[in-house]
Amino acid sequence: MHHVLRLTAAAAVAVLPSSLVIAAHAAEMKMTPELAKVVAAAKDEKVMDISSGPAVNGGAEMADRIVAGVKKYFGIDLEYKFTPGGPMGEIGNKVATEFRANQKASTDLWTGAAAQVVPLLKLNMFVKVDWDKLYPDRIKPSFVSADGKALMIATGMPGILYNTQKGAAFAKVEKMDDLLKPEYKGKFGTTIYGAAFDVMLANDVWGPDKTLAFYSKFVKNMQGILNCGGDDRVASGEFLALVFDCAGGAQYQPQYKNILALHVVPEMAQRRPYYVLVPKNAAHPNAGILLGLFLSTPEGQKIQEDSWGIPLYEHEE
Repeated sequence: MHHVLRLTAAAAVAVLPSSLVIAAHAAEMKMTPELAKVVAAAKDEKVMDISSGPAVNGGAEMADRIVAGVKKYFGIDLEYKFTPGGPMGEIGNKVATEFRANQKASTDLWTGAAAQVVPLLKLNMFVKVDWDKLYPDRIKPSFVSADGKALMIATGMPGILYNTQKGAAFAKVEKMDDLLKPEYKGKFGTTIYGAAFDVMLANDVWGPDKTLAFYSKFVKNMQGILNCGGDDRVASGEFLALVFDCAGGAQYQPQYKNILALHVVPEMAQRRPYYVLVPKNAAHPNAGILLGLFLSTPEGQKIQEDSWGIPLYEHEE
């Protein structure tokens, strides 16, 4: 089964009784001996260093709510330092390079979908955590993957993110081949890493041959490269659409109300889980664990909804 992170000697403190509840308002997160060790070690670390896309898991905008939430649930004050990063894959590769070089990771908690996570698992660069045992009231065993290394934290629905005033024609796309039509040529951006196309590569979907044949035609019709997180460039009309958006939540952000919308093409419809992982070379690994736990709380999921537009579907709240 999964194993809790081995803590340093600095974390060797008196263990609290397993029946102790952190606070009455803390959604029944019980301070088990295992959780007490993580909290004590995080208190010594003092800081959460996070790098991600601007809206992922709250970004910088939700810093005050994250700090307050961590204090509410775990009873400690942690400083939240946020550095805006690029796409998930780029951040993951950066952390992998740091890991190989025996350098501290640039983030204490990394977020990625299966396409970014799976290639890095072979490096054995992430901490095994008993996520479901640390917070059994919220985290089901089915939320945990890769032998405890990956915790499912959000559920995305990729689609065509389009400008409702200038790019309304994208709502009429009924099948993938429509995107090859002349009327869409030069009017949309797409990611350099082919967001959402990884699912199509599966043999029980399109398979590699059909996917690559389509993709070679598809990229000839695009306007240019627009990575996920470039929602403002669609909202401004610089790009009429992003085909395909990574997570499908930007249209829920208040600044894009009535400006952006998401259209899901049936052939591309997918429920896409996003995971958080703690790098073994994290400067503050226990703080990273607490952040992952907090993001699983009702308050943490509300932050996901308010910032990213995609809480974890499986919580069914």
